[in-house]
Amino acid sequence: MTKLGQRDVFVDLCVQKAYLHELSSQRCRNAQQVTHSVKHVMAFARLAKVPVLSCLDTCCGNRIGNGFVSVAADGRPREQKTAFTLMPRHIIFESDNSLCVPLDVLYHFQQAVFTKVHRDPFTNPKFDRLLTEMPARRFVVFGIPLETSLRMLVLGLLRRKRRVVVLEDACGYWNRQEADMVLRQLDVKGCEITVTNEYLAQAFARLLPRARIRPSRSVA
Repeated sequence: MTKLGQRDVFVDLCVQKAYLHELSSQRCRNAQQVTHSVKHVMAFARLAKVPVLSCLDTCCGNRIGNGFVSVAADGRPREQKTAFTLMPRHIIFESDNSLCVPLDVLYHFQQAVFTKVHRDPFTNPKFDRLLTEMPARRFVVFGIPLETSLRMLVLGLLRRKRRVVVLEDACGYWNRQEADMVLRQLDVKGCEITVTNEYLAQAFARLLPRARIRPSRSVA
């Protein structure tokens, strides 16, 4: 098995029903494009067994303020996630003040899902610990919203001297102008900005010599 430090790790930030469902009042503006792109990314993750870290916005009634999320989150975390973003072998960690999460969790599960109640993903200490200390070749980031939480996530990773790739067409937003400004900022800070098709083409090129998977096979 390839060591985790030699592999890309996908980071799925809040790709959930509240932000993508066509009947949701909180649906992001480019939900259709995000859904299409993320389906391809997660299909590749299943095919190539790519490790995935996921984050999920959840409601917390006693926490009010601009920093906390306000999301229509009915049901348990598994019910809030879009079905195509859940790997068969996954584990869920609720947001609390504990750092208790094993650094080798992605050796035992393909996906670790972390809940958060604040816009800043690093406010979940378990998620913060993995992003800071877990070995990874690069973190490949996509999700919602680009203007706030995803920007905080990528800048935090760069400050921690981690290599980051952002899949532009798999990132949701509500304000296109702000989203474009964020992408320019992340590019200047040293983040690699690409699109899903280009990333998957390169990933397949690295995978094919080892796995002998035919290039014509669809990941849709």
